[in-house]
Amino acid sequence: MESKIAQNIESDAQKPEMVLDPEEAEVLHAMMEAGLFYGLNRSKTNPKMKPYLSSTKSGIEIINLIQTLKSLESASKVLKEKIKSGGLPLIVGTTPAVKASVKELGTKFGVPFVIERWLGGTLTNFKTITSRVQYLKKLRIDRESGKLEKYTKKEKLNFEREMGKLDRLFSGLGAMDKMPAVVIIFDLKNHEVAAKEARRMKVISIAVSNTNVDPETVDYPIISNDRNPKSIEFISSYLSKAIEEGKKEAVETVKTAEVKKENGKS
Repeated sequence: MESKIAQNIESDAQKPEMVLDPEEAEVLHAMMEAGLFYGLNRSKTNPKMKPYLSSTKSGIEIINLIQTLKSLESASKVLKEKIKSGGLPLIVGTTPAVKASVKELGTKFGVPFVIERWLGGTLTNFKTITSRVQYLKKLRIDRESGKLEKYTKKEKLNFEREMGKLDRLFSGLGAMDKMPAVVIIFDLKNHEVAAKEARRMKVISIAVSNTNVDPETVDYPIISNDRNPKSIEFISSYLSKAIEEGKKEAVETVKTAEVKKENGKS
């Protein structure tokens, strides 16, 4: 079945409205290899997913990878621009298939991430959430500096338990020192609340989603197999390049501004 699906995808790529350049064709092939085209059972398909689908095989929806590639390109462009202008990304994903990639992305670039569960109000009640994050940081500093030693054994145990609980909830949000400019959601079905909060707060939303979710709940839906770690790793790697390029251009922009400032003084 896979070879026939691949033939269909390659055939679609030859259509005049879908012609790809050599680089895009290479990426499309890698997407096929990573299995991004596997949707869910047809009975679970959201009606608004029709534009993103290619066909149905044995009751399983086959995702149109050319549409997915175009979505990836659009999402990467806006992500890069937001970071270039100093915006902060927040990366979200809590299912077993995505947690490792989400944590790796967040850690690599020093940006906030959520891998346990989305706390309602993370965006809409931003001030309260960040105050809890700061409290966790303070407790850690107090423990390391020995300031907690003045308390009784029971009190210190209570602090440790509190830190453990706060760490599970907020450990990935330590770098969220301002409202995110873009939220990247790796499992939209499980984080529709996060998408709604982003929309309410006018924060750009990018989301990897399978075929069972309304794609219109986010600004940039990336329709893909979201249950296969290999597929998620591909998308994570693709978006990682956009983040890296955005950060690099942000540094270059600052350097250029500093040079102009110095030249203006001379």
